[in-house]
Amino acid sequence: MNQLTRREFFSGALAAGSVAFLPGCSSPNSSLVAQTDACRLAAGRPVKFLFMTDHHIESDFIENFGAGAGKPRYTMWKPGNHAALVKTYEFINSDPYCRDIQFALFGGDQLNTGYMSHRTYLEEERVNYYRTLRSLDLYRKSKGTDISDLDFHAPDTFFCTSNTPKGYVQRPIPFVKLDSRVIAIQGNHDTAVEDFYRECSFKCGDTRFITFFASYVGLPAPKGEYRSTARISDDAFSFIEKEMSAAASDPSIRHIVLVSHWAIAPKGKDFVCPIIDACQENKFNGNRRKLLALAEKYGCELYINGHEHNGSYPVGKIGNLSDINCGTVTGAKASWSIVEIHPDKAVFNVYSRAVAVEAPDGTVTYTQLPQRLFIREIPLGHLPPPAARSSVSG
Repeated sequence: MNQLTRREFFSGALAAGSVAFLPGCSSPNSSLVAQTDACRLAAGRPVKFLFMTDHHIESDFIENFGAGAGKPRYTMWKPGNHAALVKTYEFINSDPYCRDIQFALFGGDQLNTGYMSHRTYLEEERVNYYRTLRSLDLYRKSKGTDISDLDFHAPDTFFCTSNTPKGYVQRPIPFVKLDSRVIAIQGNHDTAVEDFYRECSFKCGDTRFITFFASYVGLPAPKGEYRSTARISDDAFSFIEKEMSAAASDPSIRHIVLVSHWAIAPKGKDFVCPIIDACQENKFNGNRRKLLALAEKYGCELYINGHEHNGSYPVGKIGNLSDINCGTVTGAKASWSIVEIHPDKAVFNVYSRAVAVEAPDGTVTYTQLPQRLFIREIPLGHLPPPAARSSVSG
C-alpha cells in the first residue's frame, strides 16, 4: 500500500476481481461492490457515479447507410453517434478516474420515440440502446449479480395511455426487474418503456437517491413558438414523501438527492422548460410547491435533471435546493459527467463524448475522444440527526 494511492489500489482490486479489506469494510460474504462501498466510507471516499441523460437512441444502429442511405428517420441522432457512444463507454471502462464508478444513473429520454403509439420503433430503439449499453463494463459485469446493497424501491407497475379505436385508454404496465447497476428513468420520449423506471429510490454509501416521473404538458404559445412543462402527479408526490421521510429517519443517510427528467428551477435563460405550477393545463397544481417544501424540511439540497440539452450545466437555487441541468449525450460537448457526493459538496466532472464519422462501407473514424471539460461544484450540508428532522404533513 505504501507505493500505491488508494485509487490505484481499489482500481487494481476491482480489475482483478478481488476484494481489498480495510477496517470498517463488509465481510467476505457480501457483494464486491457492497464491500467496496464500505471501504470507500471507511477511507473517506465519496459516492461516485456516472450520470447521462437524453441519449435519444434511434432505430438505425449502423446509422443511415444501406437501404436507408440519405434518408434519416429522425433528426435527433446524427450519423456516427451510435459508434461514438460505444467509444465513450469504452473510455469510461479504461480511464483510471472513471472506471471505478459504483453505479450509473440515466436521466430520461434514453430512446427517441419510446411512446405507446410508436411501439414498432420503440422495440428497434430498445435493441440499439442495449447494444450500445453492453459496451459499458459496469452494465455487463453487474447484470444478474447481487445488487441488494442498492436497497432499490419502486412500484410494481405504472400506467401508460394508449390511443385505441375507442379513444385513449390507461392500462397498467409492469416494470422490468432491475438487474444491473445501471438505473434508468423515463423522460417524455420513453413513456412506454417498462425497462425504465418512474418513481424509484436506492441507496449508495451514505446517500439516498429518489427519482420521480413528471408527465408532459403542452402549453398554449404564440404561433411558431414552443412551450411545455410537466406535472408531478399525486401518486408521484406520495412516493417521494414516503421515501424522503424514511431516508431522513435513517441515521446512516447523510444526503438525499432528487432526480427527474425535468428541471424545477424558476424559468429563465438557463431553465427554459422547467416544471411549473399555477397554469390551467397542469391539473396537479401545487405539487411542485409541496415538493420544494419536502426538500426544505428533510434537508434535500441537490436535484439532478436533463431534458433541456443545455451543455453549460447551469445550477439554479430554490431555497437550499440546487437544481443542476445536465445536458445531453447527443451533444458532442459537455455530454455526460462523473459525479462525486462528498460530505460537504457534490462535484460534477463534465466530459465531452467521442465523435465519429462513418463511411458508406461502415468504416468508422473517430475525430474526437472524450475529455474532461470543466467541473461544477455544489456545496452541500448534511442531514441533521434523525431526532431533529421534522416530518411534513400532506
